Amino acid sequence: MTSATFHLIDLHRILFGNAPWFFLLEVWQRTTVTYCLLVGAMRFLGRRVAAQFTLFEISIVVTLAAAIGVPLQASDRGLLPPFLIALVIILLHRALTWFGVRHRRLETLISTDLTTLVRDGVLQLDGMHQTNLGRKKVFELLRLAGYQHLGQIARAYMEPSGSVSIVRAGEHRPGLSVIPDFDEELVTEAQAPGHFACRRCGNTVAVAKHPQDACPVCATRAWLPAVHQLDR
Repeated sequence: MTSATFHLIDLHRILFGNAPWFFLLEVWQRTTVTYCLLVGAMRFLGRRVAAQFTLFEISIVVTLAAAIGVPLQASDRGLLPPFLIALVIILLHRALTWFGVRHRRLETLISTDLTTLVRDGVLQLDGMHQTNLGRKKVFELLRLAGYQHLGQIARAYMEPSGSVSIVRAGEHRPGLSVIPDFDEELVTEAQAPGHFACRRCGNTVAVAKHPQDACPVCATRAWLPAVHQLDR
């Protein structure tokens, strides 16, 4: 068995591969059909899939992408398999959604559940570990939502889609600052005298001097001056 002669400068092979040039016309046809297939599939899957994805919905999109990629470019692959794959995905999604509405355990299994990140101004370390979120990432999300410290927050939840929803505290109290450490001027200006926050979990205590005891929540001995909200 002899292999075809390989030429370094073979424009036809570089531009068209092993297919004839008029296969580009078929690629145009395949792309048009596939586009219509995807639009139809997303329409039947529902508007929720067009929003932020849950893990289950991400798997749907990845499967659709994998199904249509090869037939778009390979002349020896037909378009019927992608249609069948899209049909199976739509039926599976509809069935799991129907059962999930009636059985919360199934819905939680396929889409995960809410995870509490902050409760009454205190970081929930177990929840952060469960969602693989570090302290800096949580603080980033809180800053993007317009918060300056944990005392402003009654609850912060990680949603199944990966977004964070926040319930503002009714009464603001001093808390652990989420302002970056390098912004010392702003952190110093916001300090609340007589209040200290645990560096690890954000638990806040009202004492006259820097605490020497371990935090009653996480047993850490690292304390920082708590801060209050700056109105600028």
